[in-house]
Amino acid sequence: MDILDTSKHTKEESVRLLSQELEQNPILILTGPQGGGKTTLAIQLLSENMGAYFEGRARSAQPVVLIRKDLVEKMKGELYEKRKLPIFDGDEPVCVDVSVYDQVKLLVENIFDVMELGEPELIRQISLLTKKIGAHPKAIELTASDEELIKRRLSRHLDAKERLSKLIEKEKKYGIESNLLGIQGAKITDIINRDGVADYDEDQISRTIKDFDRIIPTKDMNLADCLAQMIEISGSENKESGFLVLHTDEGERIISDLVVGKHTNSLIGVTLLEIYVGFRQNRALYRAYKHEKEGKIEIIHSYTPTLQEMEMLANPWIPPSAEPDTIMSTADMAAAERFDIIVSVIKADGQVESSSKKRKKQLDEIISETFADEQ
Repeated sequence: MDILDTSKHTKEESVRLLSQELEQNPILILTGPQGGGKTTLAIQLLSENMGAYFEGRARSAQPVVLIRKDLVEKMKGELYEKRKLPIFDGDEPVCVDVSVYDQVKLLVENIFDVMELGEPELIRQISLLTKKIGAHPKAIELTASDEELIKRRLSRHLDAKERLSKLIEKEKKYGIESNLLGIQGAKITDIINRDGVADYDEDQISRTIKDFDRIIPTKDMNLADCLAQMIEISGSENKESGFLVLHTDEGERIISDLVVGKHTNSLIGVTLLEIYVGFRQNRALYRAYKHEKEGKIEIIHSYTPTLQEMEMLANPWIPPSAEPDTIMSTADMAAAERFDIIVSVIKADGQVESSSKKRKKQLDEIISETFADEQ
């Protein structure tokens, strides 16, 4: 797979390089971490020569599949299979013709969104499919420096509506088919007619800093400072807050700001990961995603009773009168496995739970010392 470092080129230069690739390869698959430029550059590439634009719609680092118009026409004319439907005409099942083009669209949604099998499997299966009609997809990974990636992720909501509006404008102008329903910070309001662009609703997760009430810089703070600040926010404001820690052989360090969630939408963990770390689909036995850092990532966030109550109300197997006996939610435990991270939760009274027993003991000691110093 080729790599294009977009932090070493202007946007115009990156578009020119990708345009040259598209001239030689009728199907491009753009991969890479959040902030690499996949969606932004793909929208810039759309022209009268483009036939289709597909993205995975899963939560992270969606690959972009661009197909030239000449190949789209060829794929639509090539039968992939006659697929049986759960409908019968008398005793005979009704079948529908599925073209190679239809199957490519299905692969993007199934492999990346439903089955979460990741980029390598998506590239492999699309390659096998298009090989039959003499087309070979080119996979290009778009990346950038760590500083540039974080800068882009922190500001991606600012031009989200503008980029999405440009996409649907080009779709109509050039007759391009797309499956994109939204990007971080903006969504298409009429998904049937693909018309109109709006901000995310207040209770939706936009995966941008708009999900946060505020951001507290941690540059001059140590771990004890951050934990004390979190406990203070929990006690005085009843809001969730959290930050990220990177564990390596050389020790541990805080790698994000301390973010404070809103009352209406306080699921900050995934947004923290996307903005400050970046992660990719990478299917393992128990893990669906892998982060971009070398080392072990830890999310430390405060316990928010309201969120726990919402989770219990949404679970039909928990009796209404039941009281939560743990501050680690099922979402926390699932995240620890799916993202291969440590999740640690802190209550306003200093109680700690963690997916790592060793980490729980360490945090207990730090918080006990902090409380003792305050008293």
